[in-house]
Amino acid sequence: MMHLSSRLPLKAIVYFEAVARLRTLTRASEELSVSSSAISQQIKLLENSLGIALFRRVKRNLVLTEDGERLFKATSEALSIIRRTERQISRRMQQRPLMVRVAPSFGTLWLTKRLPDFIRANPDIDIRVDATSELTDFDKEQVDIEIRYGRETIDRQSSQLLVEDTVLPLCNQEIYSHFAYRDPVEVLQSISLIQSVKSDVSWERWMVENGLNVDNAARIQQFDRSAMAIFMAQEGLGVTLESTTLTHDAIVDGSLRPLFPMLKPVRNASYWMICPSHHLSRRPVHEFRAWLLEEVARDKAALTELQDQMFRIHTLE
Repeated sequence: MMHLSSRLPLKAIVYFEAVARLRTLTRASEELSVSSSAISQQIKLLENSLGIALFRRVKRNLVLTEDGERLFKATSEALSIIRRTERQISRRMQQRPLMVRVAPSFGTLWLTKRLPDFIRANPDIDIRVDATSELTDFDKEQVDIEIRYGRETIDRQSSQLLVEDTVLPLCNQEIYSHFAYRDPVEVLQSISLIQSVKSDVSWERWMVENGLNVDNAARIQQFDRSAMAIFMAQEGLGVTLESTTLTHDAIVDGSLRPLFPMLKPVRNASYWMICPSHHLSRRPVHEFRAWLLEEVARDKAALTELQDQMFRIHTLE
């Protein structure tokens, strides 16, 4: 008679079902990727828990007892339901849209300009992008990856440094031609300064870190978003102190130029990619993460080369 324990060893149930279905310890061992002795121990544990024999040996073969047959039928049906449900859940998870949450300026100025390439390369991936400054609660929200801007992250186990950002003064070509070779202190006293109110680095800090003592600096025009400050600089309203990440494309296409290539950029906060490890089991998440890292690495190399070229040109001129 079976005595069902409330602490029935579930691992032993799985091992038993495999042996009963495959009829040999060897084949069950191969399927489960465990040793035959480990399977034998689990079956013995199950028999002790139930107080019955589940198998008997006939020559070299394992044959189910009557109770073993009954248990096999029950476990086979139960595990079949579990496996079928697991496949359905997995299929639904793979088909769920890829949800990416980004800082608004990063989304507008960096991601959306590169995203068409990812979409063209992965037409089967349904991607959704949510641009917000709000932090993600991955336990409650269906967000796969978050790109967060800040000095540090909350959970380093699921985060990866994406970009170590810097800021530097940028202007359009007309202003550059007029002011680039003049004394920086004189320039900063005579030209309009532009800044995003959300910037982590102020003009004052940039001046201090570059050893510039600027009395009566020009008026600072402040804008709510980096995109607005960048646009104003491109239109020639002044020089903006902005992120090299967000202005990468503008620097590359020449619509913005570093006004003082001889002076050092100042470290800004960084961009972090937050992605719980279990999300990477989804192919869309894995593909997007790999693509994102490649794009960032390519940008970093291109910007470094361009800044070196500008420095050399500036010194030669």
